[in-house]
Amino acid sequence: MRILIMGGTRFIGVYLTRLLMAQGHEVTLFNRGNKPAPTEGVKQIQGDRTSATDLEQLKSIEFDAIFDNNGRELSDTQPLAELFKGRIQQFVYMSSAGIYLKSDQMPHVEGDAVDPKSRHKGKHDTESYLAEAEIPFTSIRPTYIYGAQNYNDLEAWFFDRIVRDRPVPIPGHGQHFTQFGHVQDLAAAMAKVLGNKTAIGQIYNVSGDRAVDFDVVA
Repeated sequence: MRILIMGGTRFIGVYLTRLLMAQGHEVTLFNRGNKPAPTEGVKQIQGDRTSATDLEQLKSIEFDAIFDNNGRELSDTQPLAELFKGRIQQFVYMSSAGIYLKSDQMPHVEGDAVDPKSRHKGKHDTESYLAEAEIPFTSIRPTYIYGAQNYNDLEAWFFDRIVRDRPVPIPGHGQHFTQFGHVQDLAAAMAKVLGNKTAIGQIYNVSGDRAVDFDVVA
């Protein structure tokens, strides 16, 4: 398939690009060009997604599917989706499991209530738009993602304190549950929905199969 990936050179997109290329897909990245392409053979178009002029570079190019890995607000994704409406088979959107309303009933499932005050509210707004606009979308809601090249201060925060012989603070009583997922597994899950007709219009939580508390993490 001819695939467009928004981003593709920082973390999740690096793993996804390498996997899709290995599977024989034709991959094009659209990003600001601050980092080199993660593997040979991938095409790269330089631009800022918030610039309508830069997005126009994509107008004359045909793709079968799009992975939007870095759209945080509806205003980030809507221009891209409208540019390709009626022209693509699938639009895979990177959402977040952080949008759910706090609950004592765990784990969260895809139909759970969304927190209107979540910092990820823009992602839920985008999911709603994609559905209402009848874009053939699939949304991925990952939990905390770890792995090499992670730019978020997740696992690195713990290792930094350990190597400096600093104590590792644990919030509260240490028995709050959380879940992690490796970036390579997330990329594999994203590739699995590609071209899968049953995934159209669906939202998927993606995580490791084990819940851990903060005592275990520390």
